[in-house]
Amino acid sequence: MASIERNFLLLALVVSALSGIVQRADAAQISFGTCTPQQSEERGQCVRIASCPFLANLVKVEPKTPAQMLLLSKSQCGLDNRVEGLMNRILVCCPQSKRDTSEEAPEIAEVEGQQPGNVLPGSDVCGFLFADRIFGGTNTSLWEFPWMVLLQYKKLFSESYSFNCGGALLNSRYVLTAGHCLASRELDKSGVALHSVRLGEWDTRTDPDCAVQLNNKRICAPNHIDIEVERFIIHEQYAPNSVDQKNDIALLRLKRSVSYTDYVRPICLPTDDLMQNNFVGYAMDVAGWGLTENLQPSVTKLKITVSVWNLTTCQNKYTTFKVKLDDTQMCAGGQLGVDTCGGDSGGPLMVGVNSGGREVFYIAGVTSYGTKPCGLKGWPGVYTRTGHFIDWIKQKLEA
Repeated sequence: MASIERNFLLLALVVSALSGIVQRADAAQISFGTCTPQQSEERGQCVRIASCPFLANLVKVEPKTPAQMLLLSKSQCGLDNRVEGLMNRILVCCPQSKRDTSEEAPEIAEVEGQQPGNVLPGSDVCGFLFADRIFGGTNTSLWEFPWMVLLQYKKLFSESYSFNCGGALLNSRYVLTAGHCLASRELDKSGVALHSVRLGEWDTRTDPDCAVQLNNKRICAPNHIDIEVERFIIHEQYAPNSVDQKNDIALLRLKRSVSYTDYVRPICLPTDDLMQNNFVGYAMDVAGWGLTENLQPSVTKLKITVSVWNLTTCQNKYTTFKVKLDDTQMCAGGQLGVDTCGGDSGGPLMVGVNSGGREVFYIAGVTSYGTKPCGLKGWPGVYTRTGHFIDWIKQKLEA
């Protein structure tokens, strides 16, 4: 937590050393959410500092009074890690009346979202977050893992809905999930069918979702988005009732295209070099709204960090259950009380890779299965290895 506090003090520490003009090349920016500006009851928007002349001009004032330094520090509402240069990355809570909209263009989201369904985004679009992450905890921040998707199921012959699985947004029309989230004995018994997906969700109790930052400013995300599923594609060699659950992977095609924002954004598929990596010993993130210690689904998006196992070692553990693993699968976890659980199925196993000075996330695996009860010490969860299915995924995408 101390590292995040330092980030919010960062603006006050660096502005005195930066006397140049704030660049306006990136002035046409989207808002990163609503907020309450420092020393103002007026509604504000979290934007890049270049879009807020009121604060951008204050950066150039020398010397600054303690009050001015405090105002700059308290005004910061995040960092946009997609751009180069510290001053271009800083996000501030700008009063609506003081925001410069004269050079603002339509949101980049509206342009990116029009890509056809058979186009996969490049690493300049997928797999990154607009602000620094909070490490070491189970709670996610409001904008963390914007590719996370909830699968919404409808009870047959009723208007009752529930979230039973997760997934990851791949592009403007497709979500990657697990095969057993679409075909299994459990689904047949429960009498539900997949209806839609929810994007941009954080807390299932509220809409929109809001959070208070460490500078005591409130920031809100846009409303979540529900989109019906047009059709689903389960891997042809997946056997729903098999013990080992090989080829447990599926794609969902959405009825309409998704427009990207900083709260709805695709994750990257593994590149050629990552496809060859077995990731043994890597620490990876898993997130979702699955069952917690009280055996109830979490209302907020949670995360854990798990370590990838050697497949042979994992196989030795699961031999007890007559499970035969192969290189289309991978294992991770095994720490007491730290595990994916019911409701997390289909969600992504994520690896962060440094690229161009920022962390880009790739989907290394899809949550498949584990022990019951969840979180047993020495028993890792099993994931479908995404890299093995890249060709299959690309072949199924349609415009």
